[in-house]
Amino acid sequence: MRRYWSALCFLWLSLIFSCKTVKAPEPEFAVSTKRFRSVLSTVNLPIELPIKLIEDQVNKKVGTLLYEDNSFTSPAADNLKMIVLRKKPIRLSISGGDLLFTVPVNIWALGRWDPCSFCPAVEKETRFDLDVFLRARPEIRKDYSFALGARSGGFEWKTKPVISLGPINVPIDRLLEDVIEDQLEAVSRDVDRQVNSAINLRSEIEKLWALAQEPVLLDDSTQTWLQINPSALVMAPVSSNKESILMQFGLESYIEGHIGRKPELLEKKLLPELRQSAKSSPGFTVQVRAVLGFNEASDIASRQMLGQEFSYGKRKLKVEGIRVYGKGERAIVHLVVSGSLKGEFYLSGKPVYNTATDELSLEELDYDIQTRNVLVKAGSWLLSSTFRNLLQEKLRFSFAPEMNAIRKSLSESLRQYQYKNVMRLNGNLQKMEVQDIYVGENQFDIALNLLGNAKLTLLGLDM
Repeated sequence: MRRYWSALCFLWLSLIFSCKTVKAPEPEFAVSTKRFRSVLSTVNLPIELPIKLIEDQVNKKVGTLLYEDNSFTSPAADNLKMIVLRKKPIRLSISGGDLLFTVPVNIWALGRWDPCSFCPAVEKETRFDLDVFLRARPEIRKDYSFALGARSGGFEWKTKPVISLGPINVPIDRLLEDVIEDQLEAVSRDVDRQVNSAINLRSEIEKLWALAQEPVLLDDSTQTWLQINPSALVMAPVSSNKESILMQFGLESYIEGHIGRKPELLEKKLLPELRQSAKSSPGFTVQVRAVLGFNEASDIASRQMLGQEFSYGKRKLKVEGIRVYGKGERAIVHLVVSGSLKGEFYLSGKPVYNTATDELSLEELDYDIQTRNVLVKAGSWLLSSTFRNLLQEKLRFSFAPEMNAIRKSLSESLRQYQYKNVMRLNGNLQKMEVQDIYVGENQFDIALNLLGNAKLTLLGLDM
């Protein structure tokens, strides 16, 4: 009988101690001194303005009448009246870094001279063709206006001028050369004015500036968003190749990626004054702040950890709930478990991001002191380094879908993004890596470094 009661008591005590319930208090940590500091990044973006685009717009804007002088005495007493008409479309090319305008013109000229002091004035008219050449080295001013800076580059006779004296045609090309040279300066100024008014570059830049401030959904399934907070635009001197004017802009901005939710809209900034720079670097190296809220981190951890079982000898724990957040410089894991031990407790570790696997892991994982005190009484087997190492191995949270979404979307956008018929973006993302991870008040801040290059080609101009 005594043996029977001893066995029964042993079984009863075993059942009590095998199903112990614990509830550890939430740990407290000091405020972290290691905080994320946004870094101002510069995205260097070459903008290509094809000369064919300028040529088309110039021919739309520059009328047929280029110059008209209907007075023998004004603006100068030259005894000459002249009308300069554009005969064919203006052609553009690039020579020696300058834009070269070839303007085919037809000129009507009426000359007057006095054969003698008492003779009546003689007037003779003629009409002839020539190609007028204008050279220009354009610049972009601080207000984003396009300044052509056209100047005369000479001319070439296509049909030489003559006057008829009875049956005889007398060549007068040498007599008119100096006069035409003088008049070409007036033609240059007029073409310069019309071209400058034709190219509304500021309007296009304002569109890009406003567009850059709109949050961009990179991936719908993970709700991964990109947000750019631009600060300034800088520009290197204008250059050119055989087919285009090249403008090297640098966009200074703070860039953030948000995982799990759409970021709040920032107050729209007006386009600032353009800042000139002596030179620019090719490509871009920028830091992006990827924001992972504690709620979003907990959701990701729940999808990966809920229902998982941990075995330690004959003992087992099943994860019934998990919450991930941060305090101080540590990541906190709040576990709710069942099995050989029922209840909830806390672990903390140093958050480390593995760029190769896109995993957030916890190094130096350990129970906080209050959880440790509770477990000493109720489940000391959990305190062994073997079990903690097992937990540390299991507590790895994959962010591969979110990071792959960022890589894929940025790569695709850089390769083939086109905004209406205004611009086309071409480039590639060469590298994306995590620099560090920080614990904020309500989120983990992941500092990403992006390396790549891009080129923007204007497809149309707002005239």
